[in-house]
Amino acid sequence: MNAQRMTALLLLSIAVAPLFGATTGDWTNLEVLRPGQTIGIIQSDQKRVEGRFERVTESGITLRTDQELTVTQENVIRVYRKPRANRKIRAAVGAAIGAVAGAILSATAGERFRNEGQDVSAAAWIGGGAAIGAGIGALTGGGYRTVYQRSVKP
Repeated sequence: MNAQRMTALLLLSIAVAPLFGATTGDWTNLEVLRPGQTIGIIQSDQKRVEGRFERVTESGITLRTDQELTVTQENVIRVYRKPRANRKIRAAVGAAIGAVAGAILSATAGERFRNEGQDVSAAAWIGGGAAIGAGIGALTGGGYRTVYQRSVKP
C-alpha cells in the first residue's frame, strides 16, 4: 500500500470514529461519572457551572463547587467532563511515539534510501517523526466530552 493511500485511510478512520460513539441523550449515561471527577453542567438558562461530581439521581445531578449544588434533570441541557490528559501531555506522548517510529523508519527505509544514493540523516527521520507525532497527539482526543445532552424534541 502506498503512502498516499495509507494517509487517506488514516484520516478517514479519524474522521469516522466519532460516528460510532454512544448516544448522549440518555440520563443513565451519567452513571459512568466517578465521585470527585471534574464536570460541567450547562443549564436551561444557559448558565454554566463547573465542579466536582458528587452523585446522580433520577431527579437531578449534584456537584460540589464552593458548596454542594443540585441541578434538577429538567434544568440540565448538557453535562460534560474534562479530558484526563491535557493537550501538552498528549503532544509529548505523540512526540515520543513519533520519535520511536522515526528511528525505526531510519533503520529500515532510511537504510534503503542511503543505499540508493539519497542520504537522509537519521536525525531528520527521528525529528520528522517526533514532529508529526506531536501534531497528531495535540490534535486528537482533546476537549470536553459530552456525557449527557438533552435530546431536542421536534
